[in-house]
Amino acid sequence: MSILKTDNLTFKYSVGTPFEVTALDSVNLEIEEGELVAVIGHTGSGKSTLIQHFNGLLKPTSGKVIVDGQDIWESKATLKEARFKVGLCFQYPEYQLFEETAFKDIAFGPKNMGLSEKEVEERVLRAAEFTGVTSEMLDKSPFDLSGGEKRRVAIAGVMAMEPKILILDEPTSGLDPKGRDQILHLIRNYKNETGSTVMIVSHSMEDVARYATKVLVVNKSKIVSYDTPPKTFSRAEELESYGLDVPEITKVFLELKKRGLPVRTDVYTLEFGLNELKRLREEGFKL
Repeated sequence: MSILKTDNLTFKYSVGTPFEVTALDSVNLEIEEGELVAVIGHTGSGKSTLIQHFNGLLKPTSGKVIVDGQDIWESKATLKEARFKVGLCFQYPEYQLFEETAFKDIAFGPKNMGLSEKEVEERVLRAAEFTGVTSEMLDKSPFDLSGGEKRRVAIAGVMAMEPKILILDEPTSGLDPKGRDQILHLIRNYKNETGSTVMIVSHSMEDVARYATKVLVVNKSKIVSYDTPPKTFSRAEELESYGLDVPEITKVFLELKKRGLPVRTDVYTLEFGLNELKRLREEGFKL
């Protein structure tokens, strides 16, 4: 059974005014538990509006959002439950830190769930371990931490609620390459160790190619594709028509194909590309 489903989800801004605009148009989607889904789409495509529906920050104009088999807008109780099941971490989440210590910031969500002090502490320590937040960092004011450390604390605060679905909007924005890789690595480890479903909104096709198990493509208020990275990036021309890019290694193999080499065009990582070149050499092609 899918962990997250939308049924003809439609959302309009400024309904009944001259500024009315359809941000989501009859979106139907099913996401299975345990996937790491990358959400891609150009600015204004509807992807941010979409993810804000998953934990009830926005209410559909029509249609349904179903989390763990339950329509989240069925009642106040189901909506509250959905907001604990679906954790949403906004872009630049470190700007939302406010407590005296990093520990208290991470504990804020679990406390609001009505958990005991012991359970709250256990969740904070588990989330800190997932994100590489040390005991020394937990005792510090979040404002005394580096940018990358603040980002980890903020993500840990959502993880500590132990949602069934963790959604992160551009979690690597503003980080250097090392910090970006560290954040994405810890997110993947979290997904693998907990079995949770993770969704990442990203503009980096290289990151999408390396970490995602599925890619959700949003264009002009509609979902135009939901597939594996190889199948998604094999449609390079279609993606470019949506204003999106493809990994650089994919572009290389598309060019090799144009030049007559019998290569696959669904190559999307360096490792994949290297194996494809080895195959060609073993078959006698000179490179």
